[in-house]
Amino acid sequence: MQIMKRFNYIGVFIVSILLLATLDINNDAFARSNKDKAPQFSLLNMKGERVELSEFKGKPVLLNFWATWCGYCRKERPHLNSLYNLYKDKGLVVISVSTDRSVEKVRKYLKEIPADFIVLSDSDGRTAAEYGIRGYPSSFLIDRNGLVKQAFAGYRDWTNESSIKMIERLIKAE
Repeated sequence: MQIMKRFNYIGVFIVSILLLATLDINNDAFARSNKDKAPQFSLLNMKGERVELSEFKGKPVLLNFWATWCGYCRKERPHLNSLYNLYKDKGLVVISVSTDRSVEKVRKYLKEIPADFIVLSDSDGRTAAEYGIRGYPSSFLIDRNGLVKQAFAGYRDWTNESSIKMIERLIKAE
């Protein structure tokens, strides 16, 4: 009986260590959150025009990294479209960065699942690496001063109450 109890405690301990290790990995990817300047980038949009993050200084930005093969990215897209359409007149900029190597694949995907906001291509993955992206989707809220205020790993319903409150705070902040 005592041996079984000991195994249960050891099992719980091992699972806890594994969970903490996983959390630590995810936190490393977003270490710059809440205090650092967002890394600058210059990427091409789907029309081949160069777009730089610095063009949006003075505006709140939701920066989203995704890939065409990512099921959660597909699920998140309608929420991003709704959020953008709800807040674009209040100055919110949504920038979606695809890390797919093929721009043509991204264009085809966008015909099936359109984006109402800016879509850029990071086909060499440099910008994603600068942001420490390790999984998709990953998003950053960047304030008017270019500071990363929050970072999110994984799917998010951008139209739920807590997301709306965050976006409204970001928009109202000077």
